[in-house]
Amino acid sequence: RGRGRPLPFRIDMLRLGLLLALLVTGCASAPDTASPSPPAAYPTGADVEPGEIQLVPLRPGVWAHVSTFRFEDGTVYPSNGLVVRDGDSVYLVDTAWGEEATVALLAAIDAEIGLPVRGVVSTHFHDDRVEGADVFRSRGIPVFASSMTRRLAADEGNAVPSDSLAGLTVPGANVRLGPLDVFYAGPGHTRDNLVVYVPGAGVLAGGCAVHEASRTHAGNVADADLDAWPVSLRRVRDRYPEVDLVVPGHGPPGGRELLDHSIEVVEAA
Repeated sequence: RGRGRPLPFRIDMLRLGLLLALLVTGCASAPDTASPSPPAAYPTGADVEPGEIQLVPLRPGVWAHVSTFRFEDGTVYPSNGLVVRDGDSVYLVDTAWGEEATVALLAAIDAEIGLPVRGVVSTHFHDDRVEGADVFRSRGIPVFASSMTRRLAADEGNAVPSDSLAGLTVPGANVRLGPLDVFYAGPGHTRDNLVVYVPGAGVLAGGCAVHEASRTHAGNVADADLDAWPVSLRRVRDRYPEVDLVVPGHGPPGGRELLDHSIEVVEAA
């Protein structure tokens, strides 16, 4: 014993071993408990061909679905929706942009998530939100929307969601659809635009009422109510103070600062 290491050295080595064990254990368990953040390289129009789809994990049980559309000038523009797990099935926010992309969306969900789609909610009547409704209808999957959205889609000649969500007639109204809180804050990008919150995940699908951080103009305002839009966004901000991930209708997700950014952009318009 007298020829061995001094006792303080042995104690220090023991402490070091315990510290290393704790660090290894912590690194091993962290992935099971931490909520993943959206990837730094979020898909753009250059990453997704029209008619195709990408699923992007956002939080446990919540994915973005990204599809694209090619305009006459050749510009390819991306569009976002959500896939949200509800036990042994999933609900979707918005169809993909077009029937071909919606077929690809269902195939991607089957291959990458492996759960059936129980229902879809469309956030307004434009074709980037409803144009896959007939694909879901043909497979017996209901597509829900407000009665206003269904009427406006029919008037526009767009695909019409199959089912109405009752009660979304006045600003401030909400209904629950499976794991989703569907909120009508009032007119904005369109008269009928809805937002959808995922309780427990802190994720808000803002649809086209919310702009991505790089947007410096109000975009397509042909059906917009520019006076009411900022008021409606403030209702969203006040109703969901716990939101920490906001998915705009187009472009990369961000924090709740996207709500303030969108208010500023619209007020400037």
